[in-house]
Amino acid sequence: MSRISKLKAFFGLSFQLAKAGFKLRNEGSYLGIFWYLLNPILLFVLLFFVFSDRLGTGIPQYPLYLLLGIIIFNFFQNATLEATRTIIKEYAGLIKSINFPRESLIGSIIFKSIFSHLFEIILFIIFLLVFGNQLTGLVFYPIVILFFCFFIFGSSLILSSLTVYFFDLENIWNFAVRLLWLGTPIFYAIGGQTKLLYINLFNPLYYFITIAREVVIYGKIPELWLILGCLTFSFVSLLIGLLIFDKLKN
Repeated sequence: MSRISKLKAFFGLSFQLAKAGFKLRNEGSYLGIFWYLLNPILLFVLLFFVFSDRLGTGIPQYPLYLLLGIIIFNFFQNATLEATRTIIKEYAGLIKSINFPRESLIGSIIFKSIFSHLFEIILFIIFLLVFGNQLTGLVFYPIVILFFCFFIFGSSLILSSLTVYFFDLENIWNFAVRLLWLGTPIFYAIGGQTKLLYINLFNPLYYFITIAREVVIYGKIPELWLILGCLTFSFVSLLIGLLIFDKLKN
């Protein structure tokens, strides 16, 4: 019962911190939640007009392929970058003043990312309707996002705790995310590029983005090796993240 109580306290505190942070982020903004859609829309328009006639010719339903890749990568990028700032810059005073489960700070990042991701998914659903796609594949999307959240939570635990000891990790991770953006098939397809495929076998985002595209856009059941890769990265990241954070949180 004590474990269940701790779990309830963790989710409760994480959700309340996320709500407060979400409100503060939009306080005084005239555009409000439109800012959450502005980034993926502008990035989509730019990449579509630049690459649709070059890299997108052999990709079925390229606009949907591109937009979903952008949305999922944004989820990962925003959450992990915020994790590198949370402990030191945003909640340092709170951590020193009050005794509470520190993991809730990282949990609140995941909840805030989910809040903003919901608006992006509404945008994507509009695109699905415009291009005449069925919405049945969206039934499986929450399952993909659930395991994606496990992966991001674990990764964020690692980044947030290590940043306390390596202050430059925020800048290093910012640069690493840019490289990951280029290496992940977001605006292009791997196709027959064997070397690129081998590299992406070690890229967790490749598994999540590919599975999401298969079930939502193309209405296909993902191959078993993709599902196993997704599950492996999710649970390994979560386990390592919890161990490192628990070791260093004091």
